[in-house]
Amino acid sequence: MQVRGKTLQLLARHTNEASREHIGMESRIEDLELDSLTMFEIVFELEECFGVELDERELASMKTVRDLVESVEKKLAGED
Repeated sequence: MQVRGKTLQLLARHTNEASREHIGMESRIEDLELDSLTMFEIVFELEECFGVELDERELASMKTVRDLVESVEKKLAGED
């Protein structure tokens, strides 16, 4: 599965129905109203699925869904 599709799938699973309809690549992560534990679970699932590891500094700098997807893609491509 592609990183984008998996990320959107995970976010949709963890957001309320009203937010789910509006999740896109430019969605701001903070606007999705996910608590820190839920966000940790999402990141953990992405790391497990794609065999990458995102550090806390990277996570703290992510503002949009696109930032999260691109971080995982860069790890997959070997770009740190």
